[in-house]
Amino acid sequence: MYRSKRATWQKISGLVRGFFYKLRRNMIVKVLTAIFVLAFLAAYVVYLLENSRNSQFSDIGKGVWWALVTMTTVGYGDKVPVTTGGRIIAALVMFSGVALVSFFTATVSSIFITKRLNEGKGLSKIRFRNHIVIVGWNSSVERIIRSIRNDVIRENRSIVLVNQRKPELIDPILLMFNELQIKFVYGDVTDDVVLNRANIAQAFAAVIVPDESFESGSKQDERTILATLSIKSIEPKVRVIAHILDPVNETHLRRANADRIVLSERYSGYLLGAHVTSPGIPEILDDLLNPESGVRLARSRVPGHLVGKSFAEAVGYFKKEENRILLGFAKEEPGFMLDDILSDQMSSIDMFIRRKLEEAGKGLTQKSRVDLTINPPLDYVITERDVAVIIENV
Repeated sequence: MYRSKRATWQKISGLVRGFFYKLRRNMIVKVLTAIFVLAFLAAYVVYLLENSRNSQFSDIGKGVWWALVTMTTVGYGDKVPVTTGGRIIAALVMFSGVALVSFFTATVSSIFITKRLNEGKGLSKIRFRNHIVIVGWNSSVERIIRSIRNDVIRENRSIVLVNQRKPELIDPILLMFNELQIKFVYGDVTDDVVLNRANIAQAFAAVIVPDESFESGSKQDERTILATLSIKSIEPKVRVIAHILDPVNETHLRRANADRIVLSERYSGYLLGAHVTSPGIPEILDDLLNPESGVRLARSRVPGHLVGKSFAEAVGYFKKEENRILLGFAKEEPGFMLDDILSDQMSSIDMFIRRKLEEAGKGLTQKSRVDLTINPPLDYVITERDVAVIIENV
């Protein structure tokens, strides 16, 4: 208990020290401090020189008001020094005020311009939360964004692209999807510093694509595995969907703890055969997976009044009321980490549980999974956890 409190206090004191250190180094804070120090000094001197002969400076507060108005060149003229000393101070305040205020304006402008330039180069820190990060670059990125565009808009999510393409080559994508909030982060996708700039720890999900910056497929898969390891080391709870080219690397990617794996050519054999034996089936799949076809596979919340009802009733409702075809249901089982259920202060029981799991070769994390029930019996009873899998018109 004592150690825990001490660690908490050290963390808080470290944050406070860091905050004041940043304040001391901040140019805007320095300029504002100089402006207010000058205003108070000028107000105090003018008060001493004027208060006995000029009722306009009967207290220091009125002097501060006059100094700030004079420094910002507003010059209302509601307070005017009448003594020679007061006028000399006023002249000094005018010249120094113009210089300080101009410097303040230039500093603020410089900060905004630098921020805009860094954003354009992909060097800015992203402040998004619950966003989708697309890691790496190839020709499929545009299709990925197109396929998730409607859901991103509906759920008010943002997208961050992380890759090593030149910024001018990313601009067409940003313009093409200008209705979306898309930011770009330039850098090595396996570098923790770059991933932290993308605020990966606060992301909803990360999609890793084979990076065509590297010619060989093995090199691309290697980068995908390294990027997965980097993301999971930063925040194990981030959902990672990774695309690899070589089936041999699937085992390595699973060891890297990817949540979902997409393998190129996994269904090519089936599609080629289906074109021969089942014409029309591949074309249906093309339409369902093509964002521009006007029809798509989707998930939908089950209306509350259908909970406890049968699949047959739900099929009728979705088709009649929403003109959508109900295929079945999905249940998503959330994952967890052992640390989430163990106590903050490691007891002997917690340590025993951890040790036994490690000795048994069991993982300390449980990945989320989706259980699908497609074309269930007509009398299947819908539960609150069921999410409808549907075909709908876009």
